[in-house]
Amino acid sequence: MKKIILLVLLSVFCHTFCFAETEKELFDNGVLLFKQGQYQEAIDKFSGLIEIAPGNADAYKNRGVCYMKQEKFDLAIADFETARELFPELRGLYSNIGVAWYYKKEYEKAIKNYDIEIEMAPENYVAHFNRALCLAELQKDKEALDALSRTLDLKPDFYWALCYKGDLFARAGDVAKAAESYETALKNDPNNAYAKDKLALLNVKDKETITPKPKDSAPVVHAGSDKMLSLQVGAFLNQPNADKVKTKLIENGFDADILNLKDTKGRNWYLVRSGIYSSSNGAKKAAVKIKEQFGIESAIRPSGEW
Repeated sequence: MKKIILLVLLSVFCHTFCFAETEKELFDNGVLLFKQGQYQEAIDKFSGLIEIAPGNADAYKNRGVCYMKQEKFDLAIADFETARELFPELRGLYSNIGVAWYYKKEYEKAIKNYDIEIEMAPENYVAHFNRALCLAELQKDKEALDALSRTLDLKPDFYWALCYKGDLFARAGDVAKAAESYETALKNDPNNAYAKDKLALLNVKDKETITPKPKDSAPVVHAGSDKMLSLQVGAFLNQPNADKVKTKLIENGFDADILNLKDTKGRNWYLVRSGIYSSSNGAKKAAVKIKEQFGIESAIRPSGEW
């Protein structure tokens, strides 16, 4: 099962504007630096704000979001918890805590926080979606599908919820429902390749299952059945380095997973792979997008293999 999307929209906003001018300037400058991707500089601004206004829950929340972008999840959680103590009703806070626990692979703790967020804001479809991802990680697919259904009740055209629903149906072996989900996703976003590629793979696997092999002849080879491709974005002997690349891809809307293989010398390699493609043309197009966004050259490899 592949991760599809950043878990939460890491919002940076303030619930009140009762700041003195200096405090407001620090806050606004921190938000601006965050939007520009200057996370350490934004942290410095929010830290300055905390020094002169230690009771400002938004300052802690937003500094925590910046730490999240730096993958300093423990620091982020500490700031989020301080914000919780100062202002327990702060919207979006519990979703952010859930994200941090998700990346630490503490899925039960993440779900607990999404439940609080949903109780406070039942219309928050992102929280429902994030909760579904955590449930799927715990192999609670039925509950995950229920959470995705609620997500789609709130936002019927949510592309990634439809795709992930297809993934769960495919994992359960329900080809028809998986195909229906991917096809609906394609109608909503025809230019996004994920659903198209997964549907193509689904069709290939389905043909392999239902097509009988003729007796007394060579095995039947279905077109493309041995040519599903993925992009290799990185190869590491150190798993944390692979996790960082995987996280960066996911945060920017790319499908990503880690393939763990052992070489002839007995070394464990962690291969960061993105996408499943039925043709080299589709893989090449995705490789161009990854290079444009990250400056990384991707290699086309057989899916699931060296």
